[in-house]
Amino acid sequence: MNWVKNNYFLALFLGLNLIFMTTMVISHTITTEEDSHIKIEQGDSLWALATKYGIEDSREEWVSQVIEMNNLYDTSIKAGDVIVVPKVSENLHLNYGTEVAGE
Repeated sequence: MNWVKNNYFLALFLGLNLIFMTTMVISHTITTEEDSHIKIEQGDSLWALATKYGIEDSREEWVSQVIEMNNLYDTSIKAGDVIVVPKVSENLHLNYGTEVAGE
């Protein structure tokens, strides 16, 4: 207990850090299980978004699902629109393996 009294700034920092990390884990878990809203930027298309966000499904299936979820008539979207997309998970490459030239 003496250590906490002598180092209360460090103890406070560690405590707040623990709370912050716990909050981040909980909020990340919640958002990945729900559908997400994406604001369409200039130059976006459903096919490009399918490549970015539709990792588990084929592009055609993902685009069809987005069309149905947003009551769209076709694949036309415009900058400024906000659409609902299923389970957003960006395509992050965290493979630190060694690559051989030509592969």
